Amino acid sequence: MKSWAPPQMILVLEFNRWDILRDMLMKLAVLLGIAAGLASATWADAPGVPSDPPYIVLSDNHDEPNGYGFCIDTFGPGQSDFLQTHSCKPARAGEPRGFAGHDTRFEYDVATMQIISYPFEGHCMQVLLARGRTEFALLPCSDHPRQKFVYDAADRSLRLHEDQSLCVTVSEATEPAGPWVKRALRVTACAEAEAALMQWTLVAE
Repeated sequence: MKSWAPPQMILVLEFNRWDILRDMLMKLAVLLGIAAGLASATWADAPGVPSDPPYIVLSDNHDEPNGYGFCIDTFGPGQSDFLQTHSCKPARAGEPRGFAGHDTRFEYDVATMQIISYPFEGHCMQVLLARGRTEFALLPCSDHPRQKFVYDAADRSLRLHEDQSLCVTVSEATEPAGPWVKRALRVTACAEAEAALMQWTLVAE
């Protein structure tokens, strides 16, 4: 037997359901507005990287004149023992993996915690003890502790695994690099680094 309720009660129940739904929709709209505001604030200066993935790019474009951003890169054209950041380079269809123009493409291996060159296979980023024109080298991948980096997705930092108070950062100065620009890579205490100089976006292949 079906239960019976007066029409007035049904009407009240329907209004209550509408009130709940309306409140939920209003709260959702507020949350979406906040999220949109955060996204626009966070990504207003995000680079428009022209490279095919994988690549690791500074999250803020800063003053890269093309809007391409600063990618981890080898010194000079092609393979080098030293690393810097450089204007991310446009994709070149049909070129082999080892093509020198792919030298701004690196990938992060979560399992090994290594930053690996895409074109120069078997070579990884390593922190140097000596400080000179750069503090990073591109060396054969190994179990060396200074080839291990932890990516913190919350603050977008790349931290040295053996001392996670130290971050991979870039210098404040932009320098010319032929038709492009570059910035030096640095090791900096995370607590002392400016956020825009230590935040990285990792894009997988």
